[in-house]
Amino acid sequence: MAQEMERRITLEGCVNFRDLGGYAAAGGRTVKWRRLFRADAPNTLTAADVQTITGTLGISAVIDLRNSSGVLTDGRGLLALSGIGYHHFPFLERRGIPPPTGGADSEIRLTEIYQWMLQNSGTLIAQAFTTLAQGVNHPAVFHCSAGKDRTGILAATILAVLGVSHEDIVEDYLMTNEVIDGILARIRKMPGFEDSTRDGIIAPRPAIEKFLSETQSEFGGSEAYLRHHGVQQITIDDFKDSVLI
Repeated sequence: MAQEMERRITLEGCVNFRDLGGYAAAGGRTVKWRRLFRADAPNTLTAADVQTITGTLGISAVIDLRNSSGVLTDGRGLLALSGIGYHHFPFLERRGIPPPTGGADSEIRLTEIYQWMLQNSGTLIAQAFTTLAQGVNHPAVFHCSAGKDRTGILAATILAVLGVSHEDIVEDYLMTNEVIDGILARIRKMPGFEDSTRDGIIAPRPAIEKFLSETQSEFGGSEAYLRHHGVQQITIDDFKDSVLI
């Protein structure tokens, strides 16, 4: 891993913005730095943040995974005025219920939500992947509200397709917990989420591990899952060539 590269991008208006680069992938290759980013919602980015994202990082496209209601309620912030591409794939729209942010048994409920996405959001996951696979959209960032659940599912799928190890995928998912207090502070400011708790939003290892294992056992892995939902093999192959070195 290049020492000068930092996975976590420090911003004023996002606390969970980070690079997917640097992971060892299949065939002795490595995921390129500064091509794909995952994040929490960018609606509170400052003008300086937007300059970092569009200028320093050169991001060309935003993939928004929030429900339509979340986009309307929280907005897109200053990034919407930057002129970069915007694509919306609401993974949980049909379910109608956002991930839990409080209460008991959040691990069980998140596991159920991830399984629901696996079974019901395949077309949207495939569309989001296809959008990210287009070179014109690189570098790109994808996000939901906390940058943990919907974002975690897409990140896990992408990394698995690239041949990143199971453990590295899980560890990437768990990195959200390093900034969980900052995420909680943000979520509590959202209308209707004032009672969110730390335990309610923490990223649980069993939820992502079951998502990965069920993807493998039921579909034959993430690449087969995407093909099952309409992604062409040439798109997958071109994506690998584009983001691996």
